[in-house]
Amino acid sequence: MEHWTPEQLQERIASGDRIFLKLWKKGCGACKLANPAIERIEAADRHGLTFVQIGVDDHPEMLEISDTDVLPAFFVFKDRGLAGQHIGFKGIKSLQDLVARAMGEGDES
Repeated sequence: MEHWTPEQLQERIASGDRIFLKLWKKGCGACKLANPAIERIEAADRHGLTFVQIGVDDHPEMLEISDTDVLPAFFVFKDRGLAGQHIGFKGIKSLQDLVARAMGEGDES
């Protein structure tokens, strides 16, 4: 998972990239616990997502932009906008569900 700056994130969202973003903080146990789950999801990815993280220690403005102070926080972007978000780490299934919903899987359309 790459480390990005908020500027890199904005550029890639604007270019239409599909992105899975984790916001995290040093010393956050749940943030560390999420890493193996994210690695498994990334290894199985079939949606063309780029998996990235931004540390709020270096970029505290991300807490205000994301409208949360609970970490870790996860976001999926596609089609130049936010497609889904999940606050807190509650196991791999919750992150898999986030990706599935954001990518439109399970829709009855």
